[in-house]
Amino acid sequence: MTNAMTKNSSASEDLTQDTSDAPVENDDFQYHSSEQKKSPHLSHRGLTIMLSFMCLVPVLTILVLWNYLPPVFEGQLKASVTAQNLPGADFYSIDYFNRPPVEGGEITIYNHSDVDWTHLNIQVNGNYQVYDTETIPAQGEKVYELSRFLNRTGARFSLQFNELERVRIYARRPTKDRATYYQNFETQNPIPERYVPVALLLGIFAVLLLVAAFIFVKLGAASETA
Repeated sequence: MTNAMTKNSSASEDLTQDTSDAPVENDDFQYHSSEQKKSPHLSHRGLTIMLSFMCLVPVLTILVLWNYLPPVFEGQLKASVTAQNLPGADFYSIDYFNRPPVEGGEITIYNHSDVDWTHLNIQVNGNYQVYDTETIPAQGEKVYELSRFLNRTGARFSLQFNELERVRIYARRPTKDRATYYQNFETQNPIPERYVPVALLLGIFAVLLLVAAFIFVKLGAASETA
């Protein structure tokens, strides 16, 4: 019995000695591996410079390309467009769900040039279009029913719900170039222009990038202090 107690005490002394000889692990060692300690760390200033550079490069690239690339030239068609059998202005003052169905309605396209037009793409109100492979001859004309025009979902243009606002024509000339013609029509409820200048879009994009960079910098500073 005495020998067993002696052996247990000596074993506990050896365990205590081994434990005392082992190196004490600090908090950093507990949460970070040796590979993480060896990896390079980006300073707060370096992170700020990198994010600022990432924000400025796209904006500067777009501005340089905008000024460097030549403007796109579209030939102009010698044309005119007239509309027939349209409802009057009083018709569109009624709520659209109370309007009766409308039959008819067409546009006539006149070719005032001395060349034929082929491969026509005619757009109504910007969303409805017709592709025509037939030629409009020089000094000729062609009539298109508005019910032929379809949008991307396959819906037909209906004068019951849509007032004719604008027409755009794309056509190919014998010189193999494509030219266009655009014409507005007077409407009961004109739609304001919805085009935003490119400079304003770039400014908004730059502000958003700077806000994102500011957030990343704050996060990087918080991680360094932690």
